[in-house]
Amino acid sequence: MVSEDAITATLQGSIEDFIRHAPFFKAWVPGAVGRAQAERFLASFDALVRSFPALIAAGIARAPDESTRVVLAVNLFQECGEGDPRRTHWAIYRRFLETAGIAPADREIPYAAQWRQTLMDYVLKAQNPGAVLGALASGEFLAQPALSRLYAVLKPLFPQADQEYFTHHLALETEHMREIASLLARQLKEKPDWDLVQRGFKDGLLAWGDYFNALGLDLKLSLQTPEGV
Repeated sequence: MVSEDAITATLQGSIEDFIRHAPFFKAWVPGAVGRAQAERFLASFDALVRSFPALIAAGIARAPDESTRVVLAVNLFQECGEGDPRRTHWAIYRRFLETAGIAPADREIPYAAQWRQTLMDYVLKAQNPGAVLGALASGEFLAQPALSRLYAVLKPLFPQADQEYFTHHLALETEHMREIASLLARQLKEKPDWDLVQRGFKDGLLAWGDYFNALGLDLKLSLQTPEGV
Protein backbone atom coordinates (compact mmCIF):
# COMPACT_ATOMS: atom_id res chain seq x y z
CA MET A 1 0.00 0.00 0.00
CA VAL A 2 1.29 3.47 -0.94
CA SER A 3 0.14 6.48 1.08
CA GLU A 4 -1.21 9.67 -0.42
CA ASP A 5 1.76 11.62 0.97
CA ALA A 6 4.22 9.16 -0.57
CA ILE A 7 2.44 9.35 -3.94
CA THR A 8 2.53 13.14 -3.89
CA ALA A 9 6.20 13.26 -2.88
CA THR A 10 7.25 10.75 -5.55
CA LEU A 11 5.35 12.40 -8.40
CA GLN A 12 6.37 15.91 -7.40
CA GLY A 13 9.98 14.73 -7.20
CA SER A 14 9.73 13.44 -10.77
CA ILE A 15 8.34 16.81 -11.90
CA GLU A 16 11.13 18.69 -10.14
CA ASP A 17 13.71 16.52 -11.89
CA PHE A 18 11.96 17.03 -15.23
CA ILE A 19 11.95 20.83 -14.94
CA ARG A 20 15.48 20.98 -13.52
CA HIS A 21 16.91 19.06 -16.48
CA ALA A 22 14.70 20.44 -19.27
CA PRO A 23 16.71 22.76 -21.57
CA PHE A 24 13.53 24.73 -22.30
CA PHE A 25 12.98 25.73 -18.67
CA LYS A 26 16.66 26.54 -18.19
CA ALA A 27 16.34 29.06 -21.02
CA TRP A 28 12.79 30.31 -20.33
CA VAL A 29 13.58 32.99 -17.76
CA PRO A 30 12.64 36.68 -17.47
CA GLY A 31 14.91 38.85 -19.58
CA ALA A 32 16.01 36.01 -21.84
CA VAL A 33 12.80 35.64 -23.87
CA GLY A 34 11.62 38.28 -26.34
CA ARG A 35 8.06 39.18 -27.25
CA ALA A 36 8.24 37.43 -30.64
CA GLN A 37 9.34 34.19 -28.96
CA ALA A 38 6.60 34.53 -26.35
CA GLU A 39 3.99 35.06 -29.06
CA ARG A 40 5.17 31.94 -30.88
CA PHE A 41 4.90 29.95 -27.65
CA LEU A 42 1.38 31.25 -26.98
CA ALA A 43 0.29 30.30 -30.51
CA SER A 44 1.64 26.79 -29.96
CA PHE A 45 0.11 26.40 -26.53
CA ASP A 46 -3.32 27.34 -27.87
CA ALA A 47 -3.61 23.86 -29.42
CA LEU A 48 -2.74 22.22 -26.11
CA VAL A 49 -5.36 24.15 -24.16
CA ARG A 50 -7.97 23.22 -26.76
CA SER A 51 -6.99 19.53 -26.47
CA PHE A 52 -7.21 19.07 -22.69
CA PRO A 53 -10.98 18.36 -22.50
CA ALA A 54 -10.76 15.60 -25.14
CA LEU A 55 -7.86 13.95 -23.30
CA ILE A 56 -9.72 14.02 -20.00
CA ALA A 57 -12.86 12.65 -21.67
CA ALA A 58 -10.82 9.80 -23.14
CA GLY A 59 -9.49 9.07 -19.67
CA ILE A 60 -13.03 8.94 -18.30
CA ALA A 61 -13.97 6.47 -21.03
CA ARG A 62 -11.06 4.21 -20.02
CA ALA A 63 -11.66 4.49 -16.27
CA PRO A 64 -12.59 1.11 -14.74
CA ASP A 65 -14.32 2.47 -11.64
CA GLU A 66 -16.78 5.16 -10.59
CA SER A 67 -14.40 7.05 -8.29
CA THR A 68 -11.93 7.65 -11.13
CA ARG A 69 -14.70 8.77 -13.46
CA VAL A 70 -16.00 11.21 -10.85
CA VAL A 71 -12.60 12.82 -10.20
CA LEU A 72 -11.86 13.17 -13.90
CA ALA A 73 -15.39 14.37 -14.63
CA VAL A 74 -15.02 17.21 -12.11
CA ASN A 75 -11.79 18.21 -13.84
CA LEU A 76 -13.54 18.08 -17.22
CA PHE A 77 -16.45 20.14 -15.88
CA GLN A 78 -14.00 22.83 -14.80
CA GLU A 79 -12.16 22.72 -18.14
CA CYS A 80 -15.53 23.26 -19.83
CA GLY A 81 -16.37 26.36 -17.82
CA GLU A 82 -18.80 24.54 -15.51
CA GLY A 83 -21.36 24.63 -18.29
CA ASP A 84 -20.73 28.19 -19.51
CA PRO A 85 -19.10 28.29 -22.99
CA ARG A 86 -17.75 31.76 -22.21
CA ARG A 87 -15.90 30.36 -19.19
CA THR A 88 -14.16 27.33 -20.68
CA HIS A 89 -10.44 27.33 -20.08
CA TRP A 90 -9.85 27.62 -23.81
CA ALA A 91 -12.20 30.63 -23.94
CA ILE A 92 -10.35 32.46 -21.18
CA TYR A 93 -7.02 31.52 -22.81
CA ARG A 94 -8.25 32.99 -26.08
CA ARG A 95 -9.21 36.11 -24.13
CA PHE A 96 -5.59 36.40 -23.00
CA LEU A 97 -4.48 36.20 -26.63
CA GLU A 98 -7.04 38.75 -27.78
CA THR A 99 -6.24 41.29 -25.06
CA ALA A 100 -2.51 40.73 -25.62
CA GLY A 101 -2.99 41.56 -29.31
CA ILE A 102 -1.96 38.09 -30.52
CA ALA A 103 -3.73 36.35 -33.38
CA PRO A 104 -4.13 32.56 -32.92
CA ALA A 105 -2.14 30.38 -35.30
CA ASP A 106 -3.90 29.62 -38.59
CA ARG A 107 -3.08 25.94 -38.22
CA GLU A 108 -1.89 23.62 -35.49
CA ILE A 109 1.86 23.72 -35.07
CA PRO A 110 3.29 20.24 -35.90
CA TYR A 111 4.98 19.53 -32.58
CA ALA A 112 1.82 20.59 -30.70
CA ALA A 113 -0.17 18.19 -32.88
CA GLN A 114 2.36 15.45 -32.15
CA TRP A 115 1.99 16.03 -28.39
CA ARG A 116 -1.80 15.76 -28.67
CA GLN A 117 -1.72 12.62 -30.80
CA THR A 118 0.89 10.88 -28.65
CA LEU A 119 -1.03 11.40 -25.43
CA MET A 120 -4.40 10.60 -26.99
CA ASP A 121 -3.07 7.35 -28.44
CA TYR A 122 -1.59 6.44 -25.08
CA VAL A 123 -4.79 7.14 -23.15
CA LEU A 124 -6.89 5.17 -25.63
CA LYS A 125 -4.54 2.22 -26.16
CA ALA A 126 -2.60 1.63 -22.93
CA GLN A 127 -3.47 -1.81 -21.64
CA ASN A 128 -3.57 -0.93 -17.96
CA PRO A 129 -5.95 1.71 -16.50
CA GLY A 130 -3.33 2.59 -13.89
CA ALA A 131 -0.92 3.59 -16.65
CA VAL A 132 -3.65 5.72 -18.24
CA LEU A 133 -4.24 7.58 -14.98
CA GLY A 134 -0.50 7.96 -14.51
CA ALA A 135 -0.15 9.56 -17.94
CA LEU A 136 -2.97 12.01 -17.20
CA ALA A 137 -1.49 12.71 -13.77
CA SER A 138 1.77 13.81 -15.39
CA GLY A 139 0.00 16.83 -16.89
CA GLU A 140 -1.80 17.64 -13.65
CA PHE A 141 1.39 17.56 -11.58
CA LEU A 142 3.38 19.44 -14.23
CA ALA A 143 0.80 22.20 -14.68
CA GLN A 144 1.45 24.37 -11.64
CA PRO A 145 5.28 24.47 -11.66
CA ALA A 146 5.38 24.78 -15.46
CA LEU A 147 2.73 27.50 -15.64
CA SER A 148 4.45 29.41 -12.82
CA ARG A 149 7.65 29.55 -14.84
CA LEU A 150 5.88 30.35 -18.09
CA TYR A 151 3.82 33.07 -16.47
CA ALA A 152 6.85 34.73 -14.85
CA VAL A 153 8.08 35.51 -18.38
CA LEU A 154 4.72 36.26 -20.00
CA LYS A 155 3.20 38.63 -17.45
CA PRO A 156 5.74 41.49 -17.87
CA LEU A 157 5.70 41.08 -21.66
CA PHE A 158 1.90 41.38 -21.87
CA PRO A 159 0.85 43.46 -18.86
CA GLN A 160 -2.30 44.70 -20.61
CA ALA A 161 -3.65 41.20 -21.24
CA ASP A 162 -6.44 39.56 -19.27
CA GLN A 163 -4.44 37.33 -16.91
CA GLU A 164 -7.25 35.06 -15.72
CA TYR A 165 -6.18 31.94 -17.59
CA PHE A 166 -2.87 31.76 -15.76
CA THR A 167 -4.03 32.93 -12.34
CA HIS A 168 -7.12 30.68 -12.48
CA HIS A 169 -5.07 27.60 -13.32
CA LEU A 170 -2.45 28.27 -10.69
CA ALA A 171 -5.23 28.34 -8.10
CA LEU A 172 -6.87 25.14 -9.38
CA GLU A 173 -3.87 22.89 -9.87
CA THR A 174 -3.03 22.40 -6.20
CA GLU A 175 -6.54 21.05 -5.74
CA HIS A 176 -6.19 18.82 -8.82
CA MET A 177 -2.92 17.33 -7.59
CA ARG A 178 -4.44 16.57 -4.20
CA GLU A 179 -7.48 14.93 -5.81
CA ILE A 180 -5.36 12.76 -8.11
CA ALA A 181 -3.05 11.68 -5.28
CA SER A 182 -6.03 10.82 -3.08
CA LEU A 183 -7.63 8.86 -5.91
CA LEU A 184 -4.43 6.91 -6.57
CA ALA A 185 -4.05 6.08 -2.87
CA ARG A 186 -7.59 4.67 -2.77
CA GLN A 187 -7.06 2.67 -5.94
CA LEU A 188 -3.75 1.20 -4.83
CA LYS A 189 -5.36 -0.20 -1.69
CA GLU A 190 -7.48 -2.43 -3.92
CA LYS A 191 -5.04 -3.08 -6.75
CA PRO A 192 -1.36 -2.46 -6.01
CA ASP A 193 -0.15 -1.47 -9.48
CA TRP A 194 1.96 1.50 -8.37
CA ASP A 195 4.74 0.49 -10.77
CA LEU A 196 2.32 0.75 -13.71
CA VAL A 197 1.06 4.14 -12.52
CA GLN A 198 4.64 5.39 -12.35
CA ARG A 199 5.32 3.98 -15.82
CA GLY A 200 2.31 5.89 -17.19
CA PHE A 201 3.50 9.02 -15.42
CA LYS A 202 6.96 8.63 -16.97
CA ASP A 203 5.49 8.01 -20.42
CA GLY A 204 3.32 11.12 -20.07
CA LEU A 205 6.36 13.19 -19.13
CA LEU A 206 8.18 11.87 -22.20
CA ALA A 207 5.42 13.36 -24.39
CA TRP A 208 5.68 16.65 -22.52
CA GLY A 209 9.47 16.57 -22.83
CA ASP A 210 9.26 16.09 -26.60
CA TYR A 211 6.89 19.07 -26.82
CA PHE A 212 9.09 21.40 -24.79
CA ASN A 213 12.26 20.29 -26.59
CA ALA A 214 10.68 20.99 -29.99
CA LEU A 215 9.29 24.27 -28.70
CA GLY A 216 12.70 25.41 -27.50
CA LEU A 217 14.24 24.63 -30.89
CA ASP A 218 11.40 26.43 -32.67
CA LEU A 219 11.84 29.52 -30.51
CA LYS A 220 15.63 29.26 -30.86
CA LEU A 221 16.01 29.65 -27.12
CA SER A 222 19.55 29.66 -25.83
CA LEU A 223 20.30 26.62 -23.70
CA GLN A 224 22.43 28.77 -21.43
CA THR A 225 20.69 30.31 -18.45
CA PRO A 226 21.67 33.97 -17.87
CA GLU A 227 24.36 34.34 -15.23
CA GLY A 228 22.99 34.56 -11.72
CA VAL A 229 19.66 32.90 -12.50
